[in-house]
Amino acid sequence: MKVLITGGAGYIGSHTLVEVIRAGNQVIVVDNLVNGHAEAVVRAGKLTNANIQLAVGDIRDKPFLESVFTEFAPEAVIHFAGLKAVGESVENPMAYYDVNVSGSKVLLEVMQSHGCHRLVFSSSATVYGEPKYLPYDENHPVAPNQPLRTD
Repeated sequence: MKVLITGGAGYIGSHTLVEVIRAGNQVIVVDNLVNGHAEAVVRAGKLTNANIQLAVGDIRDKPFLESVFTEFAPEAVIHFAGLKAVGESVENPMAYYDVNVSGSKVLLEVMQSHGCHRLVFSSSATVYGEPKYLPYDENHPVAPNQPLRTD
């Protein structure tokens, strides 16, 4: 299967990248390298003996994503691209909305226009708040706790 991994140059994305390749899939990584590192993709390639294509760009850039989908024609997407620092998100919520919500919307639009209907979306466990039980699963109650602004 041809899999596109957004945020694949980040910590979790690059570890997932290795496992997706080891499972026999073809992969392309899309990352803007704001929180990721091209070297992580290079290391993943060395671990798997694969030549991994890294497309450097932002998921909010629709023409960029269109070109990636046209060239690579992914059958599935694993979506890790986004901002994640809770404190920073409180200080600058609109930037987080722009990247995490608007970027995901652009990705979904491009996926739909290219007939790609398989998506794995990764989010932070912080949406669950204090655990009611462990390990978390998709049925766990959602009760996010976040710092409050005091200014």
